[in-house]
Amino acid sequence: MKAVFFYLLLFILIGGIITYLAVDNNKYKNAYNDDVVEVYYDKELPQYDLKGYHKEHAVLGPDEEVNADFFRDNTISVLFVNDTDKEVIVAHNALKRIYPASMTKLMTAIVVCEAIERGDFDLDQEVKWSNDIIFERYPDAMHSGFEKGYSVSLRNLLYGYLMCSYNDFGVKLGELVAGSESEFCKLMNDKAYQIGATNCHFVNTHGLHDNDHYITAYDMYLIINEASKHQLITEIDSHNTYPFFYKNAKGEQEISDIYPTNGFLNGWRNIPEGVSIHEWKTGTTGMAGYCLAMNLTIKEKKYTIVVTDKVSSSDLYETIEYLISLIK
Repeated sequence: MKAVFFYLLLFILIGGIITYLAVDNNKYKNAYNDDVVEVYYDKELPQYDLKGYHKEHAVLGPDEEVNADFFRDNTISVLFVNDTDKEVIVAHNALKRIYPASMTKLMTAIVVCEAIERGDFDLDQEVKWSNDIIFERYPDAMHSGFEKGYSVSLRNLLYGYLMCSYNDFGVKLGELVAGSESEFCKLMNDKAYQIGATNCHFVNTHGLHDNDHYITAYDMYLIINEASKHQLITEIDSHNTYPFFYKNAKGEQEISDIYPTNGFLNGWRNIPEGVSIHEWKTGTTGMAGYCLAMNLTIKEKKYTIVVTDKVSSSDLYETIEYLISLIK
């Protein structure tokens, strides 16, 4: 009888642990607060071999770790590349599956920009909310506050989406371009494969956690460099503030200043001397950790940094500052 009771308690305990680890942390109250999320990630997530198109053009070989020892304890993955010289400076778990969180939004923006460049849409056209967009699983997710009847230009929709990481704006962009978010995600996956990012998969436009929504640091490297081909993305990512115009449900025009989630641009962290930031995207969820992908110029050379940190937002930026300090 005691043995049965013991095994019953053990079963309940194991079930509780699994449930705890599986639940996504949904706190998004302050993108710069070290206590935003507690990170849960699976150390046994698969490592990928290079396959498909990008094997011929890869800057990183399979299972390759480069100067990785410093980053093993505090990061999930790191990739730091000198794009000018095609040299990998640091690589840690660069081919391991990670969750992209809001870094996803760069892939969404690429597909939207291509539609605009084809002439399918005009940046000045008005986009109106025909219904509320809510995230029942993630009630604290970043949200614009827009409700049914609100409207905004497509240009400002993209500014709010990339600068402030408004998740509902992603849903709206997907509906605008493809009729639905699910159909838009097919375009995202097709485009990712076209550029060689064959070890990622997208099921939404914003990056709120889904087990089937994943990427690798190497694929994120390919995506952010694809984003750099679109002048609109580069322009949006250059701002440290922006006057955001929109109309409320009564049709009245309102304006508010918006600020980027990138701590180097919003004043939370000082940009290291001699560094220029180009394209970038932050991200934070409990399963993804603290994420930042950036294209930089350092001493007249081009670099790409992709970091997912498992400790804190502050540790993320300290890690990136350390990476930049490696450039002599």
